[in-house]
Amino acid sequence: MMVVALALVVGAGLPAYSQTCRVPEVYLKMPGELPRTVRLADRGTPVRIMVVGPRIGGPSLSEKKRNRLLQALEKKLPGMDFDLVDEGRGAVPAAKGFEAMREEIATVRPDLVLWQVGTPDALNHADPEALGRTLVQAADWLRAQSIDLILIDPPFVPNVGHETLYARIVGKIGEVSAQSNINLLRRYAATQHLDNERRKKPASDVVDAPAQQSCLPDLLSEAIYRAVMR
Repeated sequence: MMVVALALVVGAGLPAYSQTCRVPEVYLKMPGELPRTVRLADRGTPVRIMVVGPRIGGPSLSEKKRNRLLQALEKKLPGMDFDLVDEGRGAVPAAKGFEAMREEIATVRPDLVLWQVGTPDALNHADPEALGRTLVQAADWLRAQSIDLILIDPPFVPNVGHETLYARIVGKIGEVSAQSNINLLRRYAATQHLDNERRKKPASDVVDAPAQQSCLPDLLSEAIYRAVMR
């Protein structure tokens, strides 16, 4: 567990984020609000964030890399304090992830859950309808606990044989998000856009794909900022 205090000065307007990670606003706009996060921010109470799935900063044990989401948030949400529980327990199918989440929440008691979901389901040829039902059940359960939720769908990974498996799963996650008003960071669409932009540039200006895939902390902090400030 990491506990990090972010003491900042309020800035005017919408803070910029890395040009390397810039995507259309539609990929960052979430359908719902973050009522508990906003309420705690108004009170000046720390917000505890729990990550379900892979570690946000990636698998490296580097403390700097593990703090990337918090470093990004501190540039956007002045005066707020955050506790980040980012244990990196790995990716599991949604049904198992929901089961583990309920057990861990009893101990962690988070205010906001970031759930990276869909990749194991795609690779295991899971039934999209079953996945959709699990996501709705999880969202309803978390709402009953007054816990905010943001789903994060799989990343786009170019030039791999299993990429076509993602289409039904990513589509179902987006459909459930829209129909049930569940917050979703559209990472797949965002990273696909970044890859398309990368391919348009001259070879000398191209940023490596791994560097663009590491944009998650920037994209996520931007989406959280927009949800809190609207």
